[in-house]
Amino acid sequence: MKLILDTGKCTGCKICQLACSATHIGAFNPQKAHLKIIDTDKLAGTSRRLISCTMCLKCVDSCPVGAIGQDDDHLLVSVKTCIGCGQCVDACPNGIIYMNDNHTAAVPDFCQGHPVCIDWCPHDAIHKE
Repeated sequence: MKLILDTGKCTGCKICQLACSATHIGAFNPQKAHLKIIDTDKLAGTSRRLISCTMCLKCVDSCPVGAIGQDDDHLLVSVKTCIGCGQCVDACPNGIIYMNDNHTAAVPDFCQGHPVCIDWCPHDAIHKE
């Protein structure tokens, strides 16, 4: 699965990031969201883009104990197997994976195929591919 941003509809409100973090960690913390809305100030105006998991599977390949796997169109981590080494964090080209409070990898699972960011976007700007 891949998330697509309609930049014509997105206002940069970042409600999607709040919904994601609330769903996954139970707190409104955009830094712990598995997607990021990035605004870059260009000379001609602001450009907006979405950064999320592209399913490149570099995290899977980097895990020395095989704790990260793929199920259909999302990632899974075995908290019993994860040793908290952080190699998946370093391997993620988009900076979406982080170590959670339990010192295990928090990988993007796309809400098991039903991303809440899509449901909560008030402008219908996020879609899945």
